[in-house]
Amino acid sequence: MSSSIPAGVRWAFLFASLGALPACSGYHSHADAPGYDIEVVASEIRLVDGLAWHSSGALLATEEYRGGGLLRIDPVSGGSTYLIRDLADPDNIAVVGRDIYLTEEDDQGRIVHLDKLQNRRVLADGLHGPEGLDLGPDGLLYVAEHHPNGHVYRYTLDGVRETFGKATNGEGLRVLPDGTVVVAETSENQVVAFSPSGRKRVFADGIVAPDGVAYDYVNDRVLVTEDRAPGRLMAVDVASGDKDIVATGLHSPQTMLVEEDGSIRLAEQGDDRILRLRPQMEEP
Repeated sequence: MSSSIPAGVRWAFLFASLGALPACSGYHSHADAPGYDIEVVASEIRLVDGLAWHSSGALLATEEYRGGGLLRIDPVSGGSTYLIRDLADPDNIAVVGRDIYLTEEDDQGRIVHLDKLQNRRVLADGLHGPEGLDLGPDGLLYVAEHHPNGHVYRYTLDGVRETFGKATNGEGLRVLPDGTVVVAETSENQVVAFSPSGRKRVFADGIVAPDGVAYDYVNDRVLVTEDRAPGRLMAVDVASGDKDIVATGLHSPQTMLVEEDGSIRLAEQGDDRILRLRPQMEEP
């Protein structure tokens, strides 16, 4: 989700320097983001994908592989512990109060609910590669299917489903404050937007293999990652549709979070780590 870090831990972070960690495959991240300082905030999170803030102030992250888990990451030390293990390709996360919802992209295609006591139940199953997940201002969960004939569904928190629209190989999904639903159609190299009534339009094209989608409420823009090596972090102005490149040289970037100071948390899956892009202070 695109919520900011909770009060009380807003400025309490300890960072390692970028480049201190080895790459986990042939390509090594050469991240460059003019106007931002790039820091590593957590490492050795295998195939990290989804990110969200927990109500406790901890950072939540998923490991996208068969048998992967949901981790709780300390915002000060970067240390992690498992909340759930042995999930089936967990992807995106939505936090509702003290409850956690996440998608499992395996053959059963599920949305899993973890309550405040960490009891697990299946909210929905039978989906085709569910990935993007977010809570709308209407209190419903929106989910996108990564399938050539995929759908965007919305669910009540009791599991009642309604078809909202269609998306071709949908990945990242975010609901904007006005109820617009933005979905990355990765195979189409474009991002689409659905009005609250379900009318679909192209929001941005020319973004190669778009994956993660986040709303940057500080700058009123939509952030989109390219799941490539090297991949980019792109920004699309909500009002004008103009595109800008925020960062280049990333190693299969995935989900993002935006903080109150404009910093961007980013899951860099190819290097098994989470980055923070912090805006540089302007000199007087």
